[in-house]
Amino acid sequence: MAEVIIRPTGEPASTTGFDVTDATFIARINDNDTSTAATQNNATCEASGVEFANDSSYSGQTINSIQLSVTGEGTGRGNPVVTCTLFNGNTQLQQSELTFSSATTLSASAYSTSLTPTIVDNLTATITPDGTGVALKEVFITVDYGAGAAAGYTHKVNTVAAANIAKVNTVATANIGKINTVD
Repeated sequence: MAEVIIRPTGEPASTTGFDVTDATFIARINDNDTSTAATQNNATCEASGVEFANDSSYSGQTINSIQLSVTGEGTGRGNPVVTCTLFNGNTQLQQSELTFSSATTLSASAYSTSLTPTIVDNLTATITPDGTGVALKEVFITVDYGAGAAAGYTHKVNTVAAANIAKVNTVATANIGKINTVD
């Protein structure tokens, strides 16, 4: 299995309550630089329709899971809660609440229900901080992809399907070419 990080791209559908415009908001949260931030400047605050980049590395692969992560910190008035809602088109996939008690990166639970490369290519997020005040520094999704357990060896062993075999005598199936000279 492999992982790739995808970051926001383009302009979100809308941003309100941040100290920057739509284009600058994306530039601050997708640059892999925690010294830049989009800082909340209004109690009512939201970025909706935040699109994520596509990556050819998972094209045609099995998508095992996706995990949204946010790097941020409070702006001095308490521990902000940021609600992140992940969408595939108009379909909500997951909603998570991330509470920042210090400058850190927090991650939602891994999401793994019925994922395909097409779904990952159409991910958007809505990011809604509470009224406490937050500085958003990075937003990204980790995509875990690749063949499952049967990547290397693809035959039954003692009536056990290859998809249910993770290891044989501590050797990962991805590293097994043959068992007892059987291809």
